[in-house]
Amino acid sequence: MNNFSRFLTTLLILLVLPLIMLSYLPSAQAYDSTKIILPGVSDRSGYNNPALNAALQNKLRSQFRFPKYETSLTAPLTVAPDRTSLEKITADQSADGAVVVEVNFLQNRMITSLFDDESYEETNLTLTLTYFDKKAGQYGSFKANRSVTLLSSVDSGPLPLAVEALEELLNRLDAVFPRQFPGPRY
Repeated sequence: MNNFSRFLTTLLILLVLPLIMLSYLPSAQAYDSTKIILPGVSDRSGYNNPALNAALQNKLRSQFRFPKYETSLTAPLTVAPDRTSLEKITADQSADGAVVVEVNFLQNRMITSLFDDESYEETNLTLTLTYFDKKAGQYGSFKANRSVTLLSSVDSGPLPLAVEALEELLNRLDAVFPRQFPGPRY
């Protein structure tokens, strides 16, 4: 009986010890999540491309990952994202901050060359990212301008240019709302 009780004790320790160790992993610890409001992309340029707006919104959401951040998506703002409007939606949703992306200017046009049969695509874009951090009482705005003329292809047009500009804005936003894990956003 003595050997059997030793065997049971050893077996119990071998089964319980890994469970105890797993509970002390950082991912198993409770996080005090920061709740961020992400209104839809406001397109003030008149371009209004749903695929472009969805791509920008997905890129914005990639900055705020669970468990460090808890996001809440809302409808696009109908007013300019000034401090009072962002404070209001943050207070209404009982959140810790808000981040808004606006397409302020977007012009995309096709140019046909007179000397050869190539067609070019000219794109001019201005994006603005506005944020409000309730914990720090901080409000700010970043702007990115892009202009490019490329041969018409799948890599030309406003989508790749807008995603690149938003990546620049999100890198600036890291100082206010840092990413959970450094590295590329997906």
